[in-house]
Amino acid sequence: MNSRTAPAVERALAERRRTAEEVDRILTAAVRVMARSAPEPPKVSEIIVEAGSCNKAFYRHFGGKDDLLLAVMQRGIAVVAALLEEQMSRESDPAVKVARWVQGLLAQVTDPHMFSMCAATVAQMSASAHRQASDDDVMRPLRELLSEPIERMGRTDPDRDADAVFHCTMGTLRRYVGSERRPPPADVDHLVQFCLSGIGVATGIRARVG
Repeated sequence: MNSRTAPAVERALAERRRTAEEVDRILTAAVRVMARSAPEPPKVSEIIVEAGSCNKAFYRHFGGKDDLLLAVMQRGIAVVAALLEEQMSRESDPAVKVARWVQGLLAQVTDPHMFSMCAATVAQMSASAHRQASDDDVMRPLRELLSEPIERMGRTDPDRDADAVFHCTMGTLRRYVGSERRPPPADVDHLVQFCLSGIGVATGIRARVG
């Protein structure tokens, strides 16, 4: 890199950092506002004030409120998927990998930050114009973590099996999000065994869960 191009590169990198920081402030502010306003939809004006931003900055990054809600969900799902993938990577038994996925997803309800994000986004996305996009696209990183271990269990249609485990677990998660209750260990264990029995009965697999 010569002396003429270096300043231009530095300016571009600095602008990219400012953009990332600005988007992060808006997304973080959105979660706080959504948590306060749920079940009522948040107002863009409140999110902008919370972020210490302005209309111009908001609409530079988001087409509107639905785009913002989708971005909040995408960021939360990416964080959870990375955590689940790390936990599953510690196991060699594919059935235990599935168990860790179920346990890890439900554990997000007990994490204060993730609980706030889940409660806010689940409440708002249910009425969002992007609901279908959320279900089909945003959630895909979570579902895809299940396909490989389920396929290793000898299943002929691992994608449908992954969908079944995903929807059972998400249904349980939604039951607790927005309430003061947390999933009792016995309920988590029951769901794990229910999912594994649905997958593993035909293959004779019995996971060592614990």
